[in-house]
Amino acid sequence: MPKLIIKAVLLVVIGLSILVPSLNAAKSNVLYKDQVAVIMYHHVDDYAQSSGTITTKLFKDQLTYLRNKGYQFITLKQFKMFMEGSSVPNNAVLVTFDDGYESFYLNAYPILKSMRIPAVNFVITGDLENPLASYIPSLSRDEIIEMTHDTNFIDAQCHTNSFHNRLPDGSATLVGRMIVNGQPETPEQYKQRVISDTQMCLSKLSELYSEPVDSYAYPYGIYDKLSLDYVKQGGVKFGFTIVPEMATRRLDPMQVPRINAGNSAITPEGLHNSILRRVVAVNHPYNDADAAAVMSQLGGKATTDKGGGVTLQFRGKTWTGKIGSNQMTSGSETTTLQKPLLLKSNKAMIGLDDLQKLLGVNLVYNPNVQSYSVQQSPVVK
Repeated sequence: MPKLIIKAVLLVVIGLSILVPSLNAAKSNVLYKDQVAVIMYHHVDDYAQSSGTITTKLFKDQLTYLRNKGYQFITLKQFKMFMEGSSVPNNAVLVTFDDGYESFYLNAYPILKSMRIPAVNFVITGDLENPLASYIPSLSRDEIIEMTHDTNFIDAQCHTNSFHNRLPDGSATLVGRMIVNGQPETPEQYKQRVISDTQMCLSKLSELYSEPVDSYAYPYGIYDKLSLDYVKQGGVKFGFTIVPEMATRRLDPMQVPRINAGNSAITPEGLHNSILRRVVAVNHPYNDADAAAVMSQLGGKATTDKGGGVTLQFRGKTWTGKIGSNQMTSGSETTTLQKPLLLKSNKAMIGLDDLQKLLGVNLVYNPNVQSYSVQQSPVVK
C-alpha cells in the first residue's frame, strides 16, 4: 500500500511539473500589451442556425484555445478602469454579448462560470417585461439577478430599452426620425426620445444589481454624432461598436471597437489569428516611414522620379513634393510638413505624423505583420 501511495504522489508531482511550465509559458507569451481585444457574441445554441449563432462546443473551444495561448480575460470593471488610465494584463480580452438572449443564461453562462471567465451582456430591457414573447427568448430579471449575484464577473448593460428595431423607412430607430401626428419628429422630440430610452434602459438594469450601469452597445452598430451625444447625455460613459479593431486608450470611450467571435465559421485558431491581425503598437515604432511601402499597405501609391520628385496617391487624391522640401501640394492646396522629405537608400522617407496629417487619417502599426493600416475608429468625429 505505501508503495502505491508513493507512486501516486510521484505521478501527481510529474503531472504538475509538466503542467506548471506550460501555464507559465502561456502567461509569459506576450502577444500584445496596453490594449484589449473586445470580442463579441450574440447567440449560443446547439440547434439554431444564423450568422450570429455558435454552438456551446465551439464557444468553449474558442475560450479554451485563447486561454491556452496566454490570453487573459478581464471584467468590464477592469476594462473601464483601463480606458480611464489604469494598467491592464498583457493579452487582455473582454467577452461581450449583445441582445440579452436567454441562451446566454442556459448555454454560455455555465461555461463562463466553470472557467471563471468574465463577460458582459448588453440587454434590450424592453424584453424584460415578457422575455418569452421574443422571437428568440430573452433573459428574465430573475436570471440576470442570479448571474450577477452568484459571481462578481458577469455584468448586464444596456442595448437600448426599445430601439432594437427599424422604422418604416428602414432606418435604425436610434438614428432615424419617427413620424409623430403625421409629421417627422422635431429635433427636440428626437433628442428627448433617445435620452429617455437610454435613461429607462439604465434604470431598469440598475434595479437588478449594484454595479454601475453606464455602458451601451449601439443596435446594429449604427449611430451618428447626434445619437452618440444624446446617449451620453442619458448617462452612458462607454459605447460599444462593431468596428473590428483593438481597444486602446487613444480611442473615444463612446466608440469602443469589437472583434466578432460569434459566427460558426470562426474556429478557435481563426479567432486567435483575427485578434493578432488587429494588434497595434500603441506608439509608432518609427519616426519616418518608407513612403512607397506604407502607401502600398494603405492601398495607395508613392513614386519617386529621377529628379527627386515625390508623388503620393490615396483615395482619389494626389500630392506632389520634392526631396529636401517640407511642402506637398494637391491642386491649389499646399501642406507644410514638420520634417522635409528625405531620401535614404534610394527610398523616399516621410514623417509619420506628416503622412497622417496629409492623408487625413490615423495610422496604426501591427508589429505582428509589420505593416501599417488606416485606423477605422472613431467612426464619428
